[in-house]
Amino acid sequence: MKFKGIWFYGLSGSGKTFVSKIIKKKMKNSVLVDGDAVRKLVSTDLGYSKKHRETQIKRVLGISKLIIESEKIPIISTVFFDKKTRNICKKIKIIPIKVVRNNFELIKKKHKTYKNKNNVVGKDIFYQNFKTLKLINDNTPFFYKKLSLLIKMK
Repeated sequence: MKFKGIWFYGLSGSGKTFVSKIIKKKMKNSVLVDGDAVRKLVSTDLGYSKKHRETQIKRVLGISKLIIESEKIPIISTVFFDKKTRNICKKIKIIPIKVVRNNFELIKKKHKTYKNKNNVVGKDIFYQNFKTLKLINDNTPFFYKKLSLLIKMK
């Protein structure tokens, strides 16, 4: 399958940025589009409500389309993702992949994002029910083999 980009999404602390950086190093002609960086540099007017998160991923998608038009491959990483964005990704050949960590409940208890905050994806904002590929970040040799296969798909 030919694709023009990869969009990793998942809860804070799941390893999206970690995975994105590995793929970026291995895949020539790629550009990293990290949702946190876009929020810091572009979306300074947004908070973390569900509505603002929807606006944020529209902006990330727009940046990604510009990268594709420049004949480069966006490697995207965001916490929030929805069915509408998944459908657009399918049309423009960006593969969405949910990154999941084993034993995430233990990570959640220690991770700063989940303590005493509102509008947190996975705490009081939840993903819609839709299917995408899933990558289990368990830090085993099989995990790294799956990443290698993903890079070779291009």
